[in-house]
Amino acid sequence: MRLPLTAALILTLAAAMPAAAQLSGNSNSLNNTNERLSNQNQIQGIREQQQFENNQTRMQIQRNQDFQAPPAAAPIVVAPRR
Repeated sequence: MRLPLTAALILTLAAAMPAAAQLSGNSNSLNNTNERLSNQNQIQGIREQQQFENNQTRMQIQRNQDFQAPPAAAPIVVAPRR
């Protein structure tokens, strides 16, 4: 009975070690990581906004081409008879 209880305690402590290691980390390291993640998120947002704007511009160009008035036909000029 004592062996399974000890094994369970060891497994519980082993599972908790990664969480404890994260909590005991250097606060500067955590702040730096948070700042890096925040910067990456901002850059991703800017890229997505640029892509959205590029797509909007492409669609507007396509619409302008699709609905462009056909060129006017050249007038027919008939030379007068002499």
